[in-house]
Amino acid sequence: MATLHEKIKLLRGLLTGEVAKTGPFYVDIDLTRRCNLRCLGCPYHSPHINDTSPQNPAVMDISLDFFKRLCNELKRMNTHSLILQGAGEPLLHPDVFEMIATAKAAGFHVTLITNGTLLDRETIEALIAARLDTLKVSLWASSAEQYQQNYPGTHPDSFRKVVDGLKLLASLKAERNSMLPVVQLHHPINSYNFQTIDALVDLALRTGCNGLSFAPFRSFGIGALAPFDLSTDEERLVQLSLFRARRRLKSFPMGHNIDEILLRYKLGSAVWQKLPCYIAWIHARIRVDGAVQPCGSCSVAFGNLYENTLHEVWNGSAIRAFRRQTLTCKGLASLSEHCGCNFCCYAGDNMRVHRLFKWFAPLARQSKK
Repeated sequence: MATLHEKIKLLRGLLTGEVAKTGPFYVDIDLTRRCNLRCLGCPYHSPHINDTSPQNPAVMDISLDFFKRLCNELKRMNTHSLILQGAGEPLLHPDVFEMIATAKAAGFHVTLITNGTLLDRETIEALIAARLDTLKVSLWASSAEQYQQNYPGTHPDSFRKVVDGLKLLASLKAERNSMLPVVQLHHPINSYNFQTIDALVDLALRTGCNGLSFAPFRSFGIGALAPFDLSTDEERLVQLSLFRARRRLKSFPMGHNIDEILLRYKLGSAVWQKLPCYIAWIHARIRVDGAVQPCGSCSVAFGNLYENTLHEVWNGSAIRAFRRQTLTCKGLASLSEHCGCNFCCYAGDNMRVHRLFKWFAPLARQSKK
């Protein structure tokens, strides 16, 4: 959470139109491109597509040294939170636990996103010992049959393995009297699972999760994934299910993102026509090959950390041009072919910044005349 002083500095930067006065508040870091699943809708490993990512396929993991240097630099830039994920499964990285320990020692709030298939006793004990803050388990199914649909080619026992891992995690936390990691079950909603949101809530409660989050499935403009998008009528049904789930969850001490997910459905697929993008002022995503991007849905790169420091990239010419362009819906629309902005993942963050900055935007435009 940004302090009042940092919010004021953010506003000062926005008034310039392109130069940030703060470092990124939070950063996503891809640890690896390797994965043990082929999720139906994954833009990297889905069996329905070929990976056309511009990243260098020879670079499969970031190195521990690279990660340590990045943590040192982010600390100097006053970044608060790191999200460890990947175009693959982060728990496959051989140094993942040392990376978590490094980030925690530097004072970051650390979230790790996993598909949950590797949550055995040894891994869980290591995550608890490392004092990981949040473990986000992405699960596209609420039953074994649904799991087979969403993860083609997986072993029939894979769903049970994830569920057993979540239960074991809750049990071991209780045994050790540990509140960490906070466990969040994350559920992308697609054409195979949109009718079973209530069952997913049941599963989160049954496995002892601390939180629940949802996301609209996004085909990222990839035609082979389009059949798994929801129709307009299906989106309406999902929103009704989410309203019911929100009422139900009031009776339980479980966090959720339902208000934000409803905002994403309200903004819809043409979000760039309704809301400017502020993500490059507060966030960065670091790819395995060192590329720095505004988010995971945008192919625009601002530089590479094997060639420059993040401090140099953060206010370099490329990111300044991007910030200037995305401060208006018209400018953002011209980037739509490079950015998968439909059902934007960062709609909540953008809305929070916009509610403040919209009152000052006329002053910023006038100062440039």
